[in-house]
Amino acid sequence: MDAEHSRALRASLGPLPDLRLASAMTRPAPPAAPVSPDLERMRRAGAGDPAAQAWLMTHVIPRVRRIARAFLRSSADADDAAQLALLAILESASSYRGEAAVEAWARRIAVRTILRYVKQRRRDDAPVALEIAIDEEVAQAPHQPPFEALPREARAYLDALPEAQRDVIVLHHALDYSIEEIAGMTDVSPDTVKSRLRLGISALRKQVRQDIAVGRKRTA
Repeated sequence: MDAEHSRALRASLGPLPDLRLASAMTRPAPPAAPVSPDLERMRRAGAGDPAAQAWLMTHVIPRVRRIARAFLRSSADADDAAQLALLAILESASSYRGEAAVEAWARRIAVRTILRYVKQRRRDDAPVALEIAIDEEVAQAPHQPPFEALPREARAYLDALPEAQRDVIVLHHALDYSIEEIAGMTDVSPDTVKSRLRLGISALRKQVRQDIAVGRKRTA
């Protein structure tokens, strides 16, 4: 068959299908990756499902309350801050992507919300002091700073520190969060957290030495 007859035959048949494309179109799509139970619950919670929202609250309420009470002595203030944090967690449920455990994800939101509440109270000139149990929290923490036999209660020393140093000391020593966790919660680098801890502990030691030098003793 000469070239002219070949062209005539191809013209009469019309365009031939691309077999590679047809094969790709008929090939079954790979199965979708399974969705984790927590991610599915969080999606439902974000969509307003009452059962999923109740499951989320059950998992996060104890930690949220503990964080609020570590930063706020007043029960009313602690409850208000915890409520705001819980609402923020519920409102953000649809943004959960499963990169971290639900508890760690919620804890980050709670810390940010509660610290904003504390800062707002300070800007409003409202009295804000650390929770009364902070001495016991610190005494039991594995990363215990030099608070043994203090002339004054731990919160008195902490209240005298700059806000950023006080916050990281409470988060690390009283609530036992790691450097990396605190960095994520407060949107600073781990090196910044370490620096604030170092400066804060140094300032605490200086306060304690001064109290010891003048013979100050803790009052009942």
